[in-house]
Amino acid sequence: MTSALLEDLADQNLAHAVRIHARWQPAGRLLELNGVLLHQGTLPLPLPHQNCVIRVDQAVAPELVLKQAQAFFGGQANPYAVITMSRQDLDLDAYLDAEGFTAQADLPAMLAEAPVAMPPIAADWRIDLLARADELPAFVDVCAKAYATLGLPEVFTPSFFVDTAGLLAPDVSIALARRQDGLVGAAAMVLHTGDVAGIYWVGTLPDARGHGLAAACTAAVTNLALERGAQGVALQATHMGEPTYRRLGFREYGRMTRWSR
Repeated sequence: MTSALLEDLADQNLAHAVRIHARWQPAGRLLELNGVLLHQGTLPLPLPHQNCVIRVDQAVAPELVLKQAQAFFGGQANPYAVITMSRQDLDLDAYLDAEGFTAQADLPAMLAEAPVAMPPIAADWRIDLLARADELPAFVDVCAKAYATLGLPEVFTPSFFVDTAGLLAPDVSIALARRQDGLVGAAAMVLHTGDVAGIYWVGTLPDARGHGLAAACTAAVTNLALERGAQGVALQATHMGEPTYRRLGFREYGRMTRWSR
């Protein structure tokens, strides 16, 4: 597979992730119409996996994307985000800017195409895969506390995982960093979405940071996805996580922007 085709598939991974996240929010709405994916989740937040819009056919005119978004969400009382990828959506970026949208996030889109080395961690920690329903609350708790430091209020995070049983589906794998006393201190999720898998919900409890736990979890799910047949593993990095992913061997191939108003 050429690098260009692999990167095209990596750009599509976030749309796959939104579809999967929609399964975990049964009260939400997911619509794909005229080359546009629209998702309304369980929170009125303009975020990926909540209220978001992604153009999945780059031939769709930017004005049609926005027209469908406005019809689906029903105006400013129901805010939404339009997610764009720099390799394919420059025309949509320009149109959103002209229409008064603001770029709320501009993050590196990254890709790994070969297994990565497992970072060393302290002897009293181990990395294993989430396998049982009774482990799900610990994973959600890590996500809630980790992403609170990035601006997502802790109380909101469970709304991404209303149907937690869906996290045990075959196309989802979650690595946990577990201390000898049973504390789960970090986690990373991979979604097995075909030739390019996607990594999401990488995080560490604030008190457990600085020990390489999230990096080890990320390496574990990256290698698992490649072992299961993926030719690449994609992620959109936060500014906090970007240096870690670069050290692991991920490369930046584009940018992801989240627009809202």
